[in-house]
Amino acid sequence: MPFDDKLVADTITSLASLLGLMIVISVVGGRDPGEPLSRRFLFGLRVLAVLLACRILDWITGLGVFRLATIVAAGLLPLAALLLTEGLLRRHAPLVLKSFAAGGAVLFLLLAMVPERFVEPWRMALLLLFQFGGFVAIGWLVVMRDRASLSSAENRTVERMALSLLLIIPFMITDYRPGLVDMPVRLGGIAILFLCWLTIGLGRAGLGHRDTIAAFAVIALSSVFAGLALGGIDHIGWRASVQAVVIVLSATLLAVIYNDSVSLSAEKRRESLLKHMAEGDLTDSARFLRGLQNHILVEGALILTAGELGDFDLKVLAAALNQAPVRSMADVHPDSPLDQDTREQLTWLFEKYEATHVLLATSDPLTLVLLKMPALAASAGVEMELRAVQRMAMLISQRERAA
Repeated sequence: MPFDDKLVADTITSLASLLGLMIVISVVGGRDPGEPLSRRFLFGLRVLAVLLACRILDWITGLGVFRLATIVAAGLLPLAALLLTEGLLRRHAPLVLKSFAAGGAVLFLLLAMVPERFVEPWRMALLLLFQFGGFVAIGWLVVMRDRASLSSAENRTVERMALSLLLIIPFMITDYRPGLVDMPVRLGGIAILFLCWLTIGLGRAGLGHRDTIAAFAVIALSSVFAGLALGGIDHIGWRASVQAVVIVLSATLLAVIYNDSVSLSAEKRRESLLKHMAEGDLTDSARFLRGLQNHILVEGALILTAGELGDFDLKVLAAALNQAPVRSMADVHPDSPLDQDTREQLTWLFEKYEATHVLLATSDPLTLVLLKMPALAASAGVEMELRAVQRMAMLISQRERAA
């Protein structure tokens, strides 16, 4: 099949969307593929992936079997979305809506087998109305849901899916050309990539809806600027400029999705101090602290008892660490609110043992843990983990004394 500029832009955008879906499928499948909601979500993602793959192959080869599979997959989308919505809302959809989605899927399975010359363009028009009606109905279910019956995490997930519908509903109209809408490029792939990005973001509880929308706006505006700049340099016209904008946007979103998936995988592999707390020996404070010495983040941690701190003023150190059980080099800065005696003791402690942090492990008897953590390797998260480990060590020590 000969490729014109529209088909090239459509193919690149659809291929980026397909790759984004494959990334998300691997992420969701790696979490808990046996969980009912995950199965429903994976089913919907796989239907989308089959649709995009068959559509690309149809454009490239012109074989009727891929055209048939594309229409069948497109007819399944409202049903797949409805099944996912039921799982997210933990309630059954109205019977009439289930019948509409299931009946439409069967109808387009049959219509897909009819030769194109007998059913176009009204088959595409009917498919557009079916998908549009299905997604609008799903949006209505989401808006009218009982928020009190869902947890905050579940509401957050539902709202992420609703955000994707804001793009899917208008953008899918552009997928029904030629014949119905004459657009320079199909935009449905952008909506799918946005859905993929939102799905990846579900693994990050600290990422709010406003952050996601703002980030997408920045990426979209950057892509518009790049596409218009290309159009202005080469005088390629507005249609080619729109195609350039969409191609740049799809490539950028794919890169962001991949980067976020790599970050999620890295978080799973990360040897955090919280993992030491969860898996370390909590029966004895000494063994718990010795296990800390082998942790990659604080490897070589030095454990000092009161007998090994004879050169220091133990009362001053104990008072400073009872006030703040984790101290760092920032506490010995001249602008620190600590008094001079305390700063001198901490400075001497850090210099003598070439440490950057000190933790109060036990107060009676006094036991300190000294760590060497370069400033570039430290972060707010690691600092918080150090505080959590210190509190765990203190709790173990208090439990031992009570016993």
